[in-house]
Amino acid sequence: MWRKSKPYLLLLPATGAIILLFFGGIFDGLLKSFGYFPAIGQTDLNLAAYERLLSSGAFWESLRLTLRVAALSSLLSALIGALVAIALFFLNDAMRTKSPKAWHRLFQLPLTIPHLVAGYIIVLLFMQSGFVSRILAAIGWIDDIADFPVLVNDPFGWGIIFTYAWKEAPFVSLMLYPVLSRIHGSWREVSRVFGAGNWPFIREVVMPVMMPAWTVATFIVFVFTFSAFEVPYLLGVTYPSVLPVYSYQLYTSGTLADRPEALAINMILAAMTILLGLVTYYFSKRWNVLKGWG
Repeated sequence: MWRKSKPYLLLLPATGAIILLFFGGIFDGLLKSFGYFPAIGQTDLNLAAYERLLSSGAFWESLRLTLRVAALSSLLSALIGALVAIALFFLNDAMRTKSPKAWHRLFQLPLTIPHLVAGYIIVLLFMQSGFVSRILAAIGWIDDIADFPVLVNDPFGWGIIFTYAWKEAPFVSLMLYPVLSRIHGSWREVSRVFGAGNWPFIREVVMPVMMPAWTVATFIVFVFTFSAFEVPYLLGVTYPSVLPVYSYQLYTSGTLADRPEALAINMILAAMTILLGLVTYYFSKRWNVLKGWG
């Protein structure tokens, strides 16, 4: 029995510390968002911070921006990642050698770049005085670099969306390709025997197989971009800002009385993430049951 339980006992101190700090931090933030903040003399539980947030136009602007950026980023990265995974699957099927591994490494390269560095690359490329605008001005596509559209530090969030799209697409393809690689080669041969081309094979075999993993990967990207801070802080505008940046602004720029609102934003982010996770889990399980996989 000692031999079986020894690994768990050895992990217990580190696991206990992580659980204590994680859930302890959430519990402390939840109490302060409910008004229990002895540092400023507030000891009564109330919903004043949430009421002020829900009646604030800045909060709803930030929420709309956060949802827009997260939705477009996850959708673009999910589509690009799926296309890359399918392309790698057909490339491997066609070549049947070790050479496709070079393509795998190429598509996985963005995974090695930190998000902050990726955001800075987008700044260098797509700002109005950046690399792309200078090339377009040099070849005569635009008269001056000032004619280049504002894609960085813009109110819509295009710079943030572009950063997450090319950063997270390899993650999606990395989630999908192992699933596609389990498709038996005989299935492809059978499809050819019955005269099915690439698109019918993708529609009838590849897409149903990869859909559960694709849904989970898209959800992971959405949750990450929904609660991410560094790229929106670098590439966003002062107003409106995404919810994590808005929370940071309230926490650091305001007084102690503003901190319950900042923590309330974090609690709303956590609650929405949990809700989205439950919805995604439900539809993923339902998809598996309908397809006979669960």
